[in-house]
Amino acid sequence: MTADSAQAAPAAPAAVWKIRFSTLLWAGLLLLLVGSLPVLVGASWLILPVLLLAAAVLALPVAWMHRQQRRRHAWLRGCGAIFCLLCGALAMPVYYLAIATEARPAIVPTVTLTNGPRTLVLQGMQHVAMERFYKSVVYDLEQALADGYVLAYEGVAKSDPQSDSWFDSTLGGGHDLGDNYRQLGKICGLGYQIDYMGPLVADAKARPQRHVTIDVDTRAMKQQYDSLMASDAAFAAAMQRRQRQAAKDSADDSADLWARVIEWQKSGSPGQVALAGTLCRGIMTELMRRANSHHVSEPLDAVVLDMRNRHLASALMADTRQKIYVTYGAAHLPGVIALLQQQPGWQLQSVKWMRTIAAPDAVSGTL
Repeated sequence: MTADSAQAAPAAPAAVWKIRFSTLLWAGLLLLLVGSLPVLVGASWLILPVLLLAAAVLALPVAWMHRQQRRRHAWLRGCGAIFCLLCGALAMPVYYLAIATEARPAIVPTVTLTNGPRTLVLQGMQHVAMERFYKSVVYDLEQALADGYVLAYEGVAKSDPQSDSWFDSTLGGGHDLGDNYRQLGKICGLGYQIDYMGPLVADAKARPQRHVTIDVDTRAMKQQYDSLMASDAAFAAAMQRRQRQAAKDSADDSADLWARVIEWQKSGSPGQVALAGTLCRGIMTELMRRANSHHVSEPLDAVVLDMRNRHLASALMADTRQKIYVTYGAAHLPGVIALLQQQPGWQLQSVKWMRTIAAPDAVSGTL
């Protein structure tokens, strides 16, 4: 090797690096466009011409900054680049929610506590979740029955018409809470808890002594609500803001808008139904993870959570049966466990976690 050949090669000209960078940039933009097409076309192919028109308008200032003889070329390039970016910006949230649902799933615990003679199992529940979760829970409950456990359930009981109406309007938006959950499950491609409890309902009819509901009724919740409204200024102010927002939403026809969204989703193409389910599951996952983080509290928690947690903990301590398996909303478990651990001798024995949301199973084959 000669001395000349051993010398370092001269630096590439700036023009060469510009071409390389431009090539990589356009390759990235094209990949962004191709990746966004399944989402956008699945929603509606009309989105593409709308975005193209928007890109054409937004590219005009870019073209104007160039010399007269190069404006057309600059406009075409700007239009293409902006179109790719707009498509990617519209599709990326869908991909983010889909990935987040799988990578950071919503989870609930199964917690076992004991004081020696007695054992309590608390199964965290999510009222709208995937089928596999409910089937696993039902299997565990049937196994618990075989092992001699008494099953205890969540369920606010009806009382009088006034309290029942208050409950539906305050917590259910004026509708039956179960109907709301079932409708949400259909949109998300998920199931509603009650629809999977058939085997346990049948067992409860045959052996009612092995099944019990431990919860308050609507009258007790309304009395707690009224008491806080009269004694807690911060709670009263928060509820008044909530009522004003609900009235504003009603005046804005948001309920009808939600109904139209539901009808659109029901009558949509398979791609639109799948897209709506992906968005719904992703948003639900983020909300469930936020609710289970224990860092966020709502004013109504004093009625919906705290009061019922105290009732459940007291009932479990007063019960003399040795083995009780409790299914309750996962948001209740931290408060209930803290109350139980305040009792002498009670301690955690084990904690198991289960995921509650995932895309529905879709498999096919040939015979």
